[in-house]
Amino acid sequence: MKKKTVFIIIVAAAIILMMFTKCVGRKFEDFAGVKPAKIENDSWLRISPQGYVPEYSEIEPLAMFGKRREPQSIQSMILKIQAAKNDKRISGILLEPSSVQISLPAITELGLALDSFKESGKPVIAYGDFIQHSDYLLSVYADEIYMDPSASAGLLISGVSASFTFYKELFQKLGMKMHVIQAGEFKGAGEPYDQTSLSQGTKENIDAALKDRFDQIVNHVANRRDLTTDDVLAVYNQREDFFLKASVAKEMKLIDHDKSRKELFSTKLIDAERVVKMSDYAAESKVGKLDRIALVYLEGEISPAGGRGQGGISVAKVKKIAEDLRKDKQVKAVVVRVNSPGGSALESEYIYRELKELAEEMPLIISMGGSAASGGYYISCASDYIIADEGCLTGSIGVIMLLPEFAQAARKIGLRSQTIKYGKYAGNLSILEPHSQELISSLKRNSVLTYDEFKSRVMEARNIDYNAINSIAEGRIFGAKDALALNLIDEVGGMAEALEKAAELAEISNYEVRYFPKKYSFFESLKDGDFFGLNIDDFMDLAKWDKEEMLLKKLEEIKPYQWQYLCPVVVE
Repeated sequence: MKKKTVFIIIVAAAIILMMFTKCVGRKFEDFAGVKPAKIENDSWLRISPQGYVPEYSEIEPLAMFGKRREPQSIQSMILKIQAAKNDKRISGILLEPSSVQISLPAITELGLALDSFKESGKPVIAYGDFIQHSDYLLSVYADEIYMDPSASAGLLISGVSASFTFYKELFQKLGMKMHVIQAGEFKGAGEPYDQTSLSQGTKENIDAALKDRFDQIVNHVANRRDLTTDDVLAVYNQREDFFLKASVAKEMKLIDHDKSRKELFSTKLIDAERVVKMSDYAAESKVGKLDRIALVYLEGEISPAGGRGQGGISVAKVKKIAEDLRKDKQVKAVVVRVNSPGGSALESEYIYRELKELAEEMPLIISMGGSAASGGYYISCASDYIIADEGCLTGSIGVIMLLPEFAQAARKIGLRSQTIKYGKYAGNLSILEPHSQELISSLKRNSVLTYDEFKSRVMEARNIDYNAINSIAEGRIFGAKDALALNLIDEVGGMAEALEKAAELAEISNYEVRYFPKKYSFFESLKDGDFFGLNIDDFMDLAKWDKEEMLLKKLEEIKPYQWQYLCPVVVE
């Protein structure tokens, strides 16, 4: 069966199902016949994050065929850990992360919840067989770490890295050119397109930020495992093998026991039938009459296309959140959790204005997650107060635009272009003709104006003098401690500190936390043409893609002709 036919069937079936549930006038959850899972006494809650886990999921849990399907998120796991702390039926937590892809600040938030859980006197036991780096950084919050003794199991403690792919020579071979228009000496985001390696200044800046992150991780492991930093550094830099067997990891005091999962259950008297999955454990959110602090999650790249459920940030999304907040008269303050490398410069400005207007109505605190850089920092400047997690990367104050030119490539395949025009700049963005120096010069002037607007927002928000701004701008990236020293933020801390500050500014002491954006159902996502973050049009596109179209789709990711406040670094 052809791909196109398969996708059409999938979409048609989903639409029919949605129409059916609407016609019968019943919730799908009722139709599915899902009943709450019965939790026995002496049960253990299994916290098992896998793969990429967002800080917040905008999609409601889905009940289907008698089972509850809940999208993973850091926020939902924290709520369940908090609920389990005072649940007499829960005897402990079994922590089993598997190839998790979450930021260091998100690991910290989960870890703090686990620390709070342990205050109840209940244990947290971590187990793994193939334990990767982020898995381990979370596992060290446990009272004990068990690891399978099999020779095919392993512990991988890798470190910190940021990789860059350079396209200049490929473009030259293909007869293509990428003009990089930027303001900010160390912006770096365009260097992969017009250079063969990072410039010295950009490399030094990124190296300093990564070194700060690496030092945090070393100290984190040392403190949690009661080791010296030299011990941990030796593991990272001097060990002989890539993967550590359980017996070796135990000798290094990185884990506590080289035993199988069955042996763990036997040792801790855990009944496998009473291990409760995350999806089967409900942390009820009761609506009361207390004052409220709204905790708003803004995560992903900034783009006009960042609609609900798509993991992006747009002014349309922020406006909808602001409308919902204004309708809730119990909301007295707002904490905005920003986790974004930036994106569209214009969209960043629109979001800034929307948040600024909201900040004039009630206290608004920014809590920076794994990254709040470039556009992510821009929108943060709308706040009364900025708190960044110690593991956050921020700054990257600068602007960039990429301007592709494929004239030589077209000629290589016998394709020529000729434009008849009226108007000085008419037809100047054609990729099949060389871009004029006049256009390049004009865009460079415009980049300076856009960059100046970014700096003006920072100077106003952070009370930074005009003579001092360039020493902290120019695209430089900073860890939280350096950002604090430079007055780019007000405090180093997590969401707990942000909530405390919001309560202080709102002059409230007894409050409840409400989460935004509001969640929406699976069927609402179908109605809006959004299938768990994929537009229905995307399904149709996938059905008809061929290799050439996939290449063009990849080139579109460069987002040419748009001013971008975008951080160049993705830390692994």
